[in-house]
Order: sequence, then structure tokens, then C-alpha cells
Amino acid sequence: MADPGPSTSQAQRTTPQQQRQQQEQEARQNGRKRRLSMNRKKGNKKGPKKAPEDAEEKPSLLLESLLTNLRTCPAGKEMQALVSALQPSAGDVEMALNMVKDDLRRVLLFPGNQASIYEFGSIKSGLLLKDSDLDFYIHFAQERNEREQQIKLIHVVSGRMDRDGSFTGMTKILGAKVPLLRAVHVRTNLQCDINFSNARGCYNSKFIYALMQFDPRIHQLALAVKFWAHCAHILTVHKQMNSYCLVMMLIFYLQTRKLPVIPSVEDLQQGIARINYGPWNLGYPVQIKYKTWNVNTVRELLVGFFKYYSEFDFEANLISPFVGRLCSVQELEKKTIRELATYYRAIEREDYPEFIGGPFISIQDPFELNVNVGKVLRTKMLYEQLTLSFRHAYALCLQYQEKPLSELLIALFTDTQRYQKPKAGKTTPTKNGNATATAMPSDAGATVNGTSSDSSAQPSTSSAKPVAPANTTGFWLMCRLTPIEYELFLVKEILLARDPDRKVVITDERIRQLWRECMPDFIVDILRKLYMVKLEPIESEPPITETNDDPVVHRFQMSCERQVFIARKRLNITNEAELKQEIEISKQRWEKNHSLRFNTRVDLTTGAKGEIELRIPKSQPNTGPLRLFIDTCFMVHIRKCVKGYFMVMLAKAKQAQRQGKRGQAASGEADLPPSESTKKEPEPSAPADEVKQEPAEASSAVRESSPESLATANVS
Repeated sequence: MADPGPSTSQAQRTTPQQQRQQQEQEARQNGRKRRLSMNRKKGNKKGPKKAPEDAEEKPSLLLESLLTNLRTCPAGKEMQALVSALQPSAGDVEMALNMVKDDLRRVLLFPGNQASIYEFGSIKSGLLLKDSDLDFYIHFAQERNEREQQIKLIHVVSGRMDRDGSFTGMTKILGAKVPLLRAVHVRTNLQCDINFSNARGCYNSKFIYALMQFDPRIHQLALAVKFWAHCAHILTVHKQMNSYCLVMMLIFYLQTRKLPVIPSVEDLQQGIARINYGPWNLGYPVQIKYKTWNVNTVRELLVGFFKYYSEFDFEANLISPFVGRLCSVQELEKKTIRELATYYRAIEREDYPEFIGGPFISIQDPFELNVNVGKVLRTKMLYEQLTLSFRHAYALCLQYQEKPLSELLIALFTDTQRYQKPKAGKTTPTKNGNATATAMPSDAGATVNGTSSDSSAQPSTSSAKPVAPANTTGFWLMCRLTPIEYELFLVKEILLARDPDRKVVITDERIRQLWRECMPDFIVDILRKLYMVKLEPIESEPPITETNDDPVVHRFQMSCERQVFIARKRLNITNEAELKQEIEISKQRWEKNHSLRFNTRVDLTTGAKGEIELRIPKSQPNTGPLRLFIDTCFMVHIRKCVKGYFMVMLAKAKQAQRQGKRGQAASGEADLPPSESTKKEPEPSAPADEVKQEPAEASSAVRESSPESLATANVS
């Protein structure tokens, strides 16, 4: 029998009002906010204030009670002690959930438009912790499918919450793929994430719950792995990894045992009614009936889990609970995985977007087969942390193999290692004193996807100063940029502003095409004007003609004299005036800041799948000043700069729309980015006194072209 759709259930905790008041009083005395007070300011569209990248994770409040339970529990009852310490009682869950939903219903009461409230996430999957948050999907009888309608609804509901008084700390997160409203429920002090468009999360959560009910070992394993990931610096405050990915990894591990614990999702869907969502089948049996011959204990499965992923090749292999067996990403691309016939048919005949692997882990959603849920892991540093934590956890399993399970669990939760960026030529100690390998460039290099906040050199045990390989035709991959949701959203808004009468259908491919065509020119202009580096095209090597398989390559000679971005706190570009202001700041900092000298050839490529890559030849090192520039300047700020360029482009498109100009903007009104034929910027390598004499000329060069005029010529 298939699960018919989202429905409510009990799965959450409560905090007594007296305890909440005591916590508030202690927080005021200590000068700290409550745990759930994550917002900077009520109604802040930019969401919660981000913690520093190197901020230490505070020990979980649950850890102390868990350690007490493990030290005092009898042999053989360790997992029961873990569950009782981490999860709330069913009564607490029911009471808290009812209180929150009662207050939500009052806020969401619209005449003639009834709202249904569905909880999902950990409260629905059975993996709720005592300090977890609540996730809700709100479905209205009169659906609001457009993003603009959902954003408007968030504003309305936030205002109602403010007047009602049952919720506080409202934060509107509008730039995410799924816009949501974050608020703290006053009576329970629980944080609630509310969205109006993500019904699929309900199906995924209920599927995980069905697996937990099928075999108690899965529930205990998932709970232990989730809490271990919190302690081992994997589930961090930056939310670049989530527990859903970890659960998918656990499910895949249990499917690929010599004696599987659970079958593949494809096998589970056999003989039950389909629940269609486009070409995908969301159906699964509510009660899983499967005869497993696996009789391993929870300890044996836990040790096997850490061993499996400590040796796993994340770059080459695909984690697919739908397939349920080990397959490579290359097999997926070659369309040779027989279980994925539905996926191949959807992308070939129905024009659905393909599954895009990486940037570090490829985890296929068990139902929407073209979605990579592993893409949330976007930084090299967190990927290194993940692999380091798996290796260290397995080493602890071997060290404690003759000791009781309680001692092993205590070690897993308390003896953890934190990965740190290695410095060139030096070993970097971790939190407990162990050293990581020295920094050395590799073929993979540093990769950026989605966000550009972290980067690290590839570890190696050899000398920090690289020797040029014999094959100089290769390259070091410095960074890779793929389209992120917010940038694609801005591009779509640009196309809508240009075509207010909706004469042309705006497809996903058209949006990505415009992003692809703008990005190389944006990056070149950002490097020249904001980063103040000299970028000269190499005329003797023209760009390669784009084919279906080969990338477009633009070659430049890049040189730098000084850095302008270290310790630059603010970078927020939303219009022309702010862009010009940031350019002026770069010029001023170029005159005052420390020297940062390098000179290298770079290749700016546009791949066949749309990714943008910045490379240098293998004949040139990627360490020293160049690595410092990439790690501390380029990667940290490039996404903010690109976002600013798209926002300026959108502002000019809306201005042209208001003036009745729907075609190509006049060439003399633009701001950025200039083509190779436009007036040259003052070279950053010039002496400081020369730079002082040229701001007027620079400003005129800035006005010669814009993102709008650039892209209009390429996309109809």
C-alpha cells in the first residue's frame, strides 16, 4: 500500500514554560541569546547572522546526559540508553506539537481559504532530538504556486505573528530555493521553519519513518550517526551538510551489505500504487515487508558504516538508495545503470534537467532521481572534515573493539578531530594535537561550488613547493562555479523584466544559457575592477570553439601587485551607485594595502554542462601569493560580487521596462562588464600616484557596458 500523501503525526518535544523562563533569565545574566534566537533583527530578509567560519562548535547540551546514561547503563542496554537520552517522550512531543499547531492555525486563518499544516523533517522521520527544531509545510486550499505569491504570503503571515504574540523572532529567508519563515514559538521556545511550497519533504520524512519502523536497528543507527555528526563537526551551524544526507548514506550502506538489511527503493516500489510527481514515483509501502538475512548487531553495523565510508571513493561513486548497489558516476553519465531507465527517459523525452554530480559528494534523491541532495556540501574544508571524521571514527572502532559498546560510543562522541586548513610547508595540528598532512597542489585542486566561503589546498605528504610535472598540457583546477539557485532566480527575473508581455516561454535551459554567457565576462570584470588585478588576453591563443564535448577556453595573463580584499568586511552591491562605491574602495585600498605579487597564465573555461572553471597550467605552481589570493580573496567574495552584478543587471532591466524599452539597452548607458574592445581600466600595477590621476577615466569606462547590454545581445 502506498503512502497517500502528507499527513500529521506526533513526533516532537516540549520545554515546560518554567524551564523556558529560567533559560531566558540565565541568558540575560550571562549576556547571551537563547539557543533558538538565531535572527539578527525581526523581519530581516537576509536570514540569521552567520557565525564565523572558524567558530568553535559548542558541545551539545544533550552530551552530558547521554554520557551519564552510557556510563550507568547495564551491558546490552547501551542503545536504549542512547535513545532515551537523546529523544523526548511521546507525550512531550504530542503536547508541544499541539500547542504550536493551535497557534499556527489561528495565525493562518484566512476567510475562504483553509490552511492545512503538515510537519516534516526530524519530527516526522522519527529522528527527533530534544533540541531539534520544527519544520512545517502549509498547504492552502487556494494554492499559491508562484514564488512571488509565496514571498507575499510570508510577509503577511509574519505580520500576523507579530500582532498575535504567540511567535517571536520572525526571520524571512526569501533568497533560498524554498522561501521560508523562521520564528520562535513563545510557549514552547521551539524554533519553527515554515514554508508554503515544499510538500515533497513530507514524503521523504515519512519514508525514513517507515524504514525506522521496519527494523529497530536502523532507528538506533541513524540516531547514533546523527548525534556523532554533531559532535564530529559535520553538522555545523553553517548548515552545509544536513542529517537527510547522512541518513541517505546510512540507507545506502545498509543496502550494499553482502546480506542487505533493506532492499533498494526500486524494489520497495514494486507491486504498490504509484504516486506521480512528474515522471517520478513517490510511492513506497507504509509497512515494509522484507525478509532480511542480516543478523549483525547494531555495533557491527555501526563499525561497518564507519569503515565503509572511510574507504569510500566519493569522487567516483554514486550514492543511490533507489538503485541500492554500488555504481559509478561515470556509469550514470553513460546511461548504463539499468535501474535508472525512468530517469534516462525523463531527461531524454521529457526534457527534465540531468543529475549534476558533486561538487564533492553525489547522493541521488530516492524519489526525484535528477536531484543531487549531496550538493549542500559545497566547501572543500567541510569535505575534508567529513572524510577525516570517518577515518578517525573507524580508527576508534578498531581501538575499542575489545571494550564494551558504551566505551566505544563515549569515545565516538567525545574524541573528535577538527580539520584545519594546512599552511604551505607546515603540518597543521588538529584540536586534539594530531597533525594533518602538509599542503601540496594536486590534480583536483581547490573547488568551489554554490558558495565561495571556504577553500583549502589539497593535502599531501611531500614538499610544499611543487615541481612542475612533465606533462605541462594539464592544469591545476583553482575553482569551479556552477549555477546556484539565487543567481538563477535573478536571471529569471531579468528575463521576465525584458519580456513583460510573456511572448517567449522562459525555460530552465534559457535561464542557464544566460547565466553561462554572463559569467565569464562578469568574472573578468570583477577581477579587473574590484580585485584590481591586471588581466591581459593572450591574443596568440584564441578561444576554442565550443562543441558538445569541449569547453570554451579564454586565456589571460594575470598579474597582481597588491591585494584589496583582505579584511574587507562589507560587500553588498544592489545598484550602480554601490558598485561604483566598491570600485572606488578597491582603488583606495590598492594604494594603501600590502603588496601581493604574482604573474601567471590563467584559463577561464565554460564547460559543456555550464560550469565555470578558473585554471592555471601545471607548469606553474598554485602556491605562494597566488594561493593566498585565491583562498583569502577570490573564493571568499566572488559569489557576492557575481550576485551584485546580476542585481545591477536586473535593476537596469526593470528601468528599461519602466521606460518602455524592451529590447537591447542603449550602448552608452551601461555600467558593466566591458568587452575587450571597450576602454581599458587603469592597470593596478601602475604606481600609486598614477592611479590617483585616473578615477574619472575609470568611471567613464565603467559606464560603457552593462550586464543587461552584454546578455541581450546573446539571448533573444
